[in-house]
Amino acid sequence: MKLNRKGYLTVEVILASVIAVTIAFFLMEITIKLVNVTDDAYVNTELLTDKTLIIKNIKGQLEKNIKEEQGIKNVNCNNNSCQITFCSTKTSNILITNDNVIKYNDYEKKLNSILNEIKLVNNGSTDTSGYLLFKLTADNKFSKKNFEANIIVYNSKACE
Repeated sequence: MKLNRKGYLTVEVILASVIAVTIAFFLMEITIKLVNVTDDAYVNTELLTDKTLIIKNIKGQLEKNIKEEQGIKNVNCNNNSCQITFCSTKTSNILITNDNVIKYNDYEKKLNSILNEIKLVNNGSTDTSGYLLFKLTADNKFSKKNFEANIIVYNSKACE
């Protein structure tokens, strides 16, 4: 009497399992790489958005103050703080707090937590007919890209 055995051999089951695990491994590796690329793109987009918002808002308020206060008389920067003295003797500060918040007048923006060594500097110009540059620089903890925001305003009024 003949037995009709139509089952799988052990070798076939092992071979199919090895192939399935190999394919799963490569798919997981590709998925992890794509997630990392997506995360990097998200962080870069967030930093670019923050940079744009900081420049737009601080520059706008500075230009408004320059018009209202008849120009900038003096800028003094140290320790991530720039004190701006206007011709009308009013003063304002652009500063970065210890918890990485940049402030100017009523504008505040929390900087991304992946930024470290944040610095705020000024070009040192007190020329009343030229441009003033406030530079915000920082290092990205996870990539070699530097974060830099340049706030350039024109001091069109001369103090008398």
